[in-house]
Amino acid sequence: MSTEERQEALSRHGLVETEDGFELTLAGFRKASRRALDFRKQGDPEAARMLALGPSDPLRWEYARCLAIDSFTAEVHQSRI
Repeated sequence: MSTEERQEALSRHGLVETEDGFELTLAGFRKASRRALDFRKQGDPEAARMLALGPSDPLRWEYARCLAIDSFTAEVHQSRI
């Protein structure tokens, strides 16, 4: 994966890379929240607990960030195969 492709993937997943790791954008929060809704529909109790939190709750944002990182990482690994 080239640097340009990596940046495009980060943007697609709503992430920005910083010195301290990854930060979630508002678009990334929305996308991850939709993914969490799918998990909740599948019976995932963690997704249900996180979605019960308010949208401004830092724990919900952290959960969404983890979902975004997970999907970004899967895409990166898949591209290297």
